[in-house]
Formats: sequence, C-alpha cells, structure tokens
Amino acid sequence: MNTLDNVWYLSSKNTILGKRVMAMDDIGTLNIFPDGLSFKGQQTEVFIKQIVSISYGKQGRDFINNWVKVGYYDPNGEITTIYFADGNNRGWSGIFGGTRKIFNLLNEIFTS
Repeated sequence: MNTLDNVWYLSSKNTILGKRVMAMDDIGTLNIFPDGLSFKGQQTEVFIKQIVSISYGKQGRDFINNWVKVGYYDPNGEITTIYFADGNNRGWSGIFGGTRKIFNLLNEIFTS
C-alpha cells in the first residue's frame, strides 16, 4: 500500500458555472492498494475498486494546476470521474511535479 498525505480531492470538474472558490473540495490522505484506492479527507471518504481510466492534465477553470483524473465504476455501475492533485506546500508541490508523481504511481499500478 502507498499512502500520500495532503492530497487535494475534487469531486467534479471545476467549471466557471460551479461557483467554487477553492481549487479543491477537500484535502486528505490517498491510500493506493493493488486493487483500488481510497481517499479520506475532512469531509469526504471515497473507496474505488473498478478503475477504468487514469489521465493527467488541466481541468475546468483551473489553468494553473494539473490534476490526475480517475474514471471508475460507481456502485450503480456508472462511470464516475474524480480528480486528485498534490496539495503539499499549499499546492506548489503539485505545480513542481508532485501531481505528476501521483499520476505515475497510479498509472504504474493500474495499467500494468
């Protein structure tokens, strides 16, 4: 298991219409297992088993940070997308390669 602290979590694309002030919904710990992952923040707890896609890049109105986009089957069998970024050093760590490291780790585990 890999554990990453100070990870930003975003439940949906941050669009201009969403009127979201912060870049993220929550900040917490991302646990990566061989068969899935979990995120536990101050307000959010997510468990993901059936990952179908992982990508890296900009999203929504956040033109500064790159995000890891994770597509997975939710309990209803529908594909849902969530986003993660490195939130260390108030997000600066993500800008300088921390989010890319999260992507590389997830990509290595779930696409091999």
